[in-house]
Amino acid sequence: MNAFKRAWRYITRKPTKTILLIVTFFLIGNLVILGLGVSQAADNAKILTRQRMRAAVSYEIDYDAFWRYADSLEDEDEQQEAYRNSPRLDRETALNIAQDERVKALNYLTNTTAYARDFDYVKLNNDYEENNHGGTVMMEDGTEMEYVEPTIMLYANGTDNMIELEEGTFTVTSGRYFDKNDLEDAKKVALITEQLAEQNNLRVGDTITVSTLDMWAQEWLTPMNRTVEEFDLPLEIIGIYNNANEADPASDYYRWMSPYENPQNIILIPLSTFSEMQREIMRVQYEYYSQQNPEWYSEVDLEQQLAQAETPNKVVYLLDDPLNVDDFVKDHEGDLADYTKLNANNEQFRKMARPLDTMSFFANFVVWIVVVNAVVIITLVTALTLKTREYEIGVLLSIGVSKVKIVLQLFYELILIALVGFTLAVGSGSLIAGRVGEAVLSYQTESDAQYEDESYNGGYYYYGDTNYFTEVTQEELLSEYEVRISPKLVGEIYILGAAVVLIAILVPSYMIMRLNPKQILLEQN
Repeated sequence: MNAFKRAWRYITRKPTKTILLIVTFFLIGNLVILGLGVSQAADNAKILTRQRMRAAVSYEIDYDAFWRYADSLEDEDEQQEAYRNSPRLDRETALNIAQDERVKALNYLTNTTAYARDFDYVKLNNDYEENNHGGTVMMEDGTEMEYVEPTIMLYANGTDNMIELEEGTFTVTSGRYFDKNDLEDAKKVALITEQLAEQNNLRVGDTITVSTLDMWAQEWLTPMNRTVEEFDLPLEIIGIYNNANEADPASDYYRWMSPYENPQNIILIPLSTFSEMQREIMRVQYEYYSQQNPEWYSEVDLEQQLAQAETPNKVVYLLDDPLNVDDFVKDHEGDLADYTKLNANNEQFRKMARPLDTMSFFANFVVWIVVVNAVVIITLVTALTLKTREYEIGVLLSIGVSKVKIVLQLFYELILIALVGFTLAVGSGSLIAGRVGEAVLSYQTESDAQYEDESYNGGYYYYGDTNYFTEVTQEELLSEYEVRISPKLVGEIYILGAAVVLIAILVPSYMIMRLNPKQILLEQN
């Protein structure tokens, strides 16, 4: 008779012991299902939410770290020098990171407001436009200056692709986007929206003029015998694009939107073209202020300002998969200079996921406690009952059954009982895990709410910046939480049960290996 048949006959011949062990495995199985189910549900909720989020990572200055460093300097001159040499993003580093195969598109982008010189902007016809017609401002020297509201938003990008084009938010419908030659030669070219083109009857090949200077420029231009018009930027239209973003008239904010906030008034230009214009403006501005306060300015200041004109405040990468975001950040963190960082909006995500993380931690802790206790209990029960089976084992050994087959029989007995107990636990455990998980999640969310800091916005944003991070609320994240007893989870439970049985028979196996069949039978006689 083989080991399996002997095991089956033994467990059917000892129903009381079998039922007790089945109940033991049933309880163990329920606790394991509860722990694994809650843990997997928490992990799945975070994964599903991550997949809904835009796979964006921004390379930006870590102002928190820099300000802490600067404020820690006790010497005032050193502190001023630190602020004077504030950190900047490195173009070479940004472009090297962009070579990663996971990067689909890159925005090396600066946004700024501007004025339409020889064309009309697309109007919103809202309260702000109707009631805001500019005005005059009296300067300290008695000069009156006319205030004019900016009407255009310039997107100056330093690469031949951008996130909006990759995602389809911007679609070039006529002409082309600027290429590497346009960027390298700082060509004065632009793309305008379809509505802007239609309103002004503009086509590819036409020219428009914009200016980034406001009324305050008169303060330093006039003394230098320069005019605002000298710094107008003529742009050849090389493309017309459709902007899928539109201002929503139903929103509360629409009434007070400025013209440059209208998505249809966005003009795309090469960053090199914008930087070249800004450098000329900054040289004249520096010349004026250095004459007024020579002790405050130096050539070093000018070079630093010019360098900043070529560097955006933030570089944004669009990856191929949201689940690659964390690995991408880890892989490139070592390439960054001091006081710069890769921001994946993880702080906000981790903060919202804190209730799930806490549940997952304790659920896994419970599983390990249950598994350890299960091994100890099954080992003790098996070892204690082994003493009552010495005669049976002695007979088997005396008729030539090997000790290995006896150990195998012991394994079959426990694995069959565990299979029945865990199978019963699968049915009841799914109901228990779901209800317990929801109750614990509700409690954890309520207790965690008192520590929420709603002021955190996930990063620094500048005037005119686009937030490329997907905003997800904690309610949306927690709505993905659902305990499901999947085939994978059932398989893990059975594998875990087999592992418990295998470990639990180690001590009894050692005891069996030491048995002497002759000695056993003599003692029994």
